[in-house]
Amino acid sequence: MTVWELRLPVTTPRLTLRGHRDDDLDDLVVFHGDPQVTRYIPWPVRTPEQTRAALAAKLDRTTAGPGEWIILAVEESATGTVIGEVLLKHDEDAEVGYVLRTDRQGRGLASEAVSALLDAATTELGVTAVVAVVVDGNDASVRLLRRLGFTPDGPGPRTVDGEPTTRFRRASAGAQGSRHP
Repeated sequence: MTVWELRLPVTTPRLTLRGHRDDDLDDLVVFHGDPQVTRYIPWPVRTPEQTRAALAAKLDRTTAGPGEWIILAVEESATGTVIGEVLLKHDEDAEVGYVLRTDRQGRGLASEAVSALLDAATTELGVTAVVAVVVDGNDASVRLLRRLGFTPDGPGPRTVDGEPTTRFRRASAGAQGSRHP
């Protein structure tokens, strides 16, 4: 498998997906430290110092070798604020992940960001199958995945805390077409 690299930034009418920068810290602290946001993702609530360390590790994550993640900032174009992150794991079946700050949820922004990432992965990397793992009870994430053409594919791995998850699959990312405005 080769190294994956997307042409960045990836843009939609409302969002810009780009590599992280040092000046993203204040925006990341808002959602990395929010228990409502971290409830269903595999990292705990972070202090500002923990968020600074996490950001340092993300600065060079715009490419991925096998088993590695591309991690991109989701910037709201109108404000320049980083409102979330999208992730793509380099694997036989690519895996997608996403997180969005609480005050931006419910507006279709996560769907728009994930759709744009998957469109780029299909077009630029030739990705044909994508999976996502969702902690059971995360109904908003399940609705997002279903809107984007994912279907349940059986149980996923348990979380670090032992919570059950469900694996979702979208068999052909290219067959879904663009879902962002």
